[in-house]
Amino acid sequence: MRIACLLSDGFEEIEAIGTIALLRRSGIECELVNVFNKKSVTGSYGITVMTTMSLKAVKVTDFDGLFIPGGGHAKVLRETPTVLELVETFHKQNKWLMAICAGPSVFGVLGILDNVHYTSFPGTEKYMPKGIRMNEKAVRDNLIITGIGAGAVYEFAFEIIKALLGECLKDEVSRRILY
Repeated sequence: MRIACLLSDGFEEIEAIGTIALLRRSGIECELVNVFNKKSVTGSYGITVMTTMSLKAVKVTDFDGLFIPGGGHAKVLRETPTVLELVETFHKQNKWLMAICAGPSVFGVLGILDNVHYTSFPGTEKYMPKGIRMNEKAVRDNLIITGIGAGAVYEFAFEIIKALLGECLKDEVSRRILY
């Protein structure tokens, strides 16, 4: 399994790096995609991360899904046409869509969360007015997995692992990290 994680300056570090670390522990390959085709991004709390590929290099057929962490960069992603086109392409090709905190708002502005169960950071629901908001740490509805915020990174990542690779592997990773 291979996931593209969209990053730009202002991403939420715990949500991005914590989720990626847990997914990689399960064997899921995660590419850190720089939305603006630079070599690095700096998160909301000043942590700079080297990215592994640029947005223009992403070929949807090479990936099983797309992951958007939250943070202030969610506003930028919602307003970047190339990001919105990529998200729509992943959705139309029935690929996994995963987002946490403010990240689901990117799916929301495209109508992808219409009549879909989801969770997100409180206040972001204005971007998904036709979605079915759940007050849970992680929610899966078909090929869409959402998380409520940084405090739910484990539950969010475990929901992804369970959906993509099964309950047994999720339990194994959980045991290995003493969760």
